[in-house]
Amino acid sequence: MINGYWLEELLSNPRDFIDSFYKQGKYYKKIKNWDQNNKKRNTPRAYYVFTLNEEDAKRNATFSTFEFGIQEHMIHRGYLNKVASLMPMNPLKESILKLAGLVIEENVFVAPEVTFDPVLRGWTRLRKGCSIGWGTRMFNHLFEENGKVILGYIDIGEEVSIGGFVSISPGVTIKNKVNIGAEVKIAPGVTIEKYSKIGAGSLISPFVTIGEGAEVMIGSIVTESIPPGAKVQGNPAKIVSEKAKDRKPKLDLIINTKLEKDDRAMS
Repeated sequence: MINGYWLEELLSNPRDFIDSFYKQGKYYKKIKNWDQNNKKRNTPRAYYVFTLNEEDAKRNATFSTFEFGIQEHMIHRGYLNKVASLMPMNPLKESILKLAGLVIEENVFVAPEVTFDPVLRGWTRLRKGCSIGWGTRMFNHLFEENGKVILGYIDIGEEVSIGGFVSISPGVTIKNKVNIGAEVKIAPGVTIEKYSKIGAGSLISPFVTIGEGAEVMIGSIVTESIPPGAKVQGNPAKIVSEKAKDRKPKLDLIINTKLEKDDRAMS
């Protein structure tokens, strides 16, 4: 029974089986338990917030990170990510990123110098046809000064286009066919619905939702959720146009005066 059990684990989930041979910190066990229970939910939560104990909260963030999981394995994944970041997109780079813990679907483009979080394996998903620009950073965990840690999945939808030097935090979900400009900062827990556009240099505050088809103009700072189809601008961002569904259709009538004169002559 024991032999059958480990063989079943190895065949069904080889990465977790290999992880079990490495030292696992108390926070890692806590997070892994949340992850397993969360995946059983009908609507899984995108992020999780917990507080380090007083002793760990005073430690350097790097050492606290080691407590999350498997120190040696995390370092190896970090090296794999670094090697992949120096390469142009090709099948080898895709294989290295998958080995480092990313979930990548077909026809994905990842530019050089893109940074992925190596700590939490399997928490970043790049869906079919998406494009990640040069220098983009995606982190599944963030530390705060008061000892709180925010962790979460990062889910990049199909045919999403992300510009260069974008920063994406834990718990961010970007739905299909979203366009994000360069140097955008997306805070934890943000959801961007499909067909939305985020202008370059914008900042999206934590835990807000950008509605379907909404547009954030260049350099805007979004502090509240945006309704579907709205266009916002400014600091803080305010709605500057009607919702798409509320706009009245415009009929452009092209009148040919020559044809009108011909009609009169015939009558």
